[in-house]
Amino acid sequence: MWVRLPHLPFQPGACMILLLGDIHGDVGRLRDGVQQATEAGAVALVQVGDLGLFPTHGRDTGFHAVCKESSIPIYFIEGNHDDCTRWVKLTEVTRVWDDANLFYVPRGTVMELDGRTIAFMGGAASIDKDIRLREHWHWDKQENISGHEVLRLFENAEGKTIDMLITHDVPTSVCKAHFDDSAKLWFGVGKDWHDVNMDVIQRIWDHLDNPMIYSGHMHRTVIGPNYRILNINELLAV
Repeated sequence: MWVRLPHLPFQPGACMILLLGDIHGDVGRLRDGVQQATEAGAVALVQVGDLGLFPTHGRDTGFHAVCKESSIPIYFIEGNHDDCTRWVKLTEVTRVWDDANLFYVPRGTVMELDGRTIAFMGGAASIDKDIRLREHWHWDKQENISGHEVLRLFENAEGKTIDMLITHDVPTSVCKAHFDDSAKLWFGVGKDWHDVNMDVIQRIWDHLDNPMIYSGHMHRTVIGPNYRILNINELLAV
């Protein structure tokens, strides 16, 4: 089910960006998102990580068909449940296929979109890492944000006013304000487990003077004064 907030209605023909939450390889969700973004007159669809595009899992064909048919650009950052090793090698916004409207946005990118200056930072830690390793599911060693990726963002943002920060993970302060230890207990990692990427996102957010930040990862809708977490599969106009 797609979430449309009452205070952010879709206005056909209006310039806007549509954000899409984690979809974990669900091509149908991406297709629906593209359709709704197109109908709403959005300039772009931005997916906030955990897209789930894995060539080795045979998902390319479905993604390719949707993105080839799209008349608007689809941008994405990588989450912890993505092929991070494949994507972190790239340092420029990259079209995934020559004949399709899908673009990877590297960690630390700052770009203009819809008249706004937007900073991007993918990456997050997997609280389910032990389960994934035990069950021989995908887990990527490059999931965590590196120091040089943070430096890249700071350098790209220098002298600019950042209107919006798009990340997969959430800042530490937001996590502490809205989430307890229940997920840690459910995954069996213990209360002392901590996603260090949240501290990194907090540092970035503070450095940029706390612009509006949009994130995914937590699989829950959270609304704050200058932050917004998208639920899984959620579509949001900004």
